[in-house]
Amino acid sequence: MMTESNAPSPEESELLHQAIETFRVYSGVVLLSFAKHGQGLRDTVARNFIARGMSCTQSIYAVWKAGSEQDAWILHRSLLDRLLHLHHLGETDGFSDFEEHSFLSMYEARHQLLSDPDMRGKAPPGLKELQKKDRPRYESISQKQSRWRRPKADEVAKRMNLGFLYRYGYDYASTHVHPMAGDGEADFTALISPPGAVELPDATVVRNSILLQSMLVQEALNVSRMRWRAIAYDFLDQVRVFLGTGDPQFHVTFYKIGRAWPEFELCEPLASSGGP
Repeated sequence: MMTESNAPSPEESELLHQAIETFRVYSGVVLLSFAKHGQGLRDTVARNFIARGMSCTQSIYAVWKAGSEQDAWILHRSLLDRLLHLHHLGETDGFSDFEEHSFLSMYEARHQLLSDPDMRGKAPPGLKELQKKDRPRYESISQKQSRWRRPKADEVAKRMNLGFLYRYGYDYASTHVHPMAGDGEADFTALISPPGAVELPDATVVRNSILLQSMLVQEALNVSRMRWRAIAYDFLDQVRVFLGTGDPQFHVTFYKIGRAWPEFELCEPLASSGGP
């Protein structure tokens, strides 16, 4: 997952930017397909994970291009965490429990804010109304004996046979999340140097993030209640080939998708099973 430090050329940086832009538009087509054919909570969560992951990938490129490799790795860790969460949810069919956990967590966070005497009169008025509206559901869910727990990243990665992702993505990126003695050296150099004098950081974090997003989208397609055309998967496979060889075939594949869509549907709904 990591390589020795090697400043990318302007051409490589632009190729990565173009790849992310094509991936963004592809993701938009996939998301519109979810919006049209989605069948409940499972598809909503999968859709939102794609959207959040794509935004995160764009942000990783932006902060990397600005010279902040450390911040890019922090966001990379978040992106990997999202992939591992989605795999765990699909594996355990835990979408309903996850949604309830998210609801409880947000309610309790708002309650803590509104209960703080130091914040009295400072919270938005609409927050109290939202709490009042959500209270019956909170009281109902909170009475359940068990609550959903977040999966451990290393355990999910192991089940996916992707232990290297944990070691060289999640675990390595954690060294940038938590303060370290050498933090700020690159920032120090950048801040005291003339504009343009500092080379771009190694592009590994950008490449690995594009890889993760391709895996996240594939995971979302797999857990959804839709049947997807092979070309949707071909694009993802070709993105991964591009990262290894530089072959830009995925651009051609997306051109084919874009030219035929929306008359050419990317997916079709499966028969409803009544599940989440």
